[in-house]
Amino acid sequence: MAALSADRLISCGIQLLEVLSAAPGQRCTRTAAAQALHVDVDAIPQIVDTVSALSDRTSGARVALTLDGETLSLTGDAALIMPRRFSLEESMVLAHVLDVLNLDEETREHIRAAVMPLGEAPEKARIAEPARYGAWFGKLSEAIEDGIRCRMTYRSLEDDDAHERVIDPIAVTEEHGETYLIAWNVEKDAERRYRLDRIQDVTFTEDSIEQHGAQLMDTAASLRESGQHVRLAVPNLAYLQRLDWAGIGEIAEEPDGSATCTLFFDSKHWLFDQLLSAGGDIVLLDAPELVGELAAYAEELLASVDR
Repeated sequence: MAALSADRLISCGIQLLEVLSAAPGQRCTRTAAAQALHVDVDAIPQIVDTVSALSDRTSGARVALTLDGETLSLTGDAALIMPRRFSLEESMVLAHVLDVLNLDEETREHIRAAVMPLGEAPEKARIAEPARYGAWFGKLSEAIEDGIRCRMTYRSLEDDDAHERVIDPIAVTEEHGETYLIAWNVEKDAERRYRLDRIQDVTFTEDSIEQHGAQLMDTAASLRESGQHVRLAVPNLAYLQRLDWAGIGEIAEEPDGSATCTLFFDSKHWLFDQLLSAGGDIVLLDAPELVGELAAYAEELLASVDR
C-alpha cells in the first residue's frame, strides 16, 4: 500500500471527522470509514494518527479520536463538524421538560434550535411525568438507532423478581399515559411490549438486531396475539365503557340489560385485582379454574393484611 501524501492525509482526516460527526454515537467501523474515504482499510490508522496529532496552538487541545480494534470513536464535542443534536425520541423528552420549566419562550426556542433535529418538530409529549420514560430510555434509543441486540432485566406484573430477556429493540411508544418498548423477544421469537418503568437493567450485546417483520402492534393487538382471554359479565354497557381496558372485545348486550365481553389479558394478578376492586360487579363466566385461583388470591391478600 502506497503512503498517502500530506495533503491527502489532511483531506481524509477532515472527511473522517465528517463521517464520525454524522454517525450514531460518533462511532463507526474501520471498514465503513475506509469505504467512505475511498482508501485502503490499512490507511485508516495513519489518518487517525494525523488527525490526533493536530492541536490548537493556544490551548494545546487535541481531537479525541481513537481506534480500538475495528471501531473508530470520536469523544467529546470539540471536533464535531456539525452540532450534536438529539434524536427525535430524545427531543420528545426535552420538549416535555421545557414545557414544565418556568422559562420564557425565547429561551425555549434557543434550546430547541440548538439541539433538536433539523426540520423535524417532535410530537408534543403527552406524558405526565418524565419518570415514565424510565432510566433506560436513552440507552434503548441508542440501541434502536444503532441496531444493537440487548440483554434486558425486566419484572412483569406476574413476576416477584426480575428476569433477563434477550431482545431486539424496535421502537418506543406511548399509549394511555404509559410508555412502552416494542421489541422482539429472541427466545420466544415473537414481538412483545414492555413498560419502560418496569425495566431494571439494559446492557448491549456484541450482536446486531435481525429483521423480524415486526408489526408494531398496539396494546390491544399485542394482548390478542399473546395474552390469555376470559369471558366477563358486567351490569350494563355503560359500565363496560367506563372500564376502558385495551383488551376488551366481542361485546354483547344481554336481554336483561347486562353486558358480556371477552377480555384479553397478560397478567392474572392484574385481572384478579380488577375483579376484587369491582366488588362483585364483574363476574367471571365459564372459567371455574380462574374462579378457584381468584378465591385463593383473595384469601392470601386477607392473610397478609391480618399479619
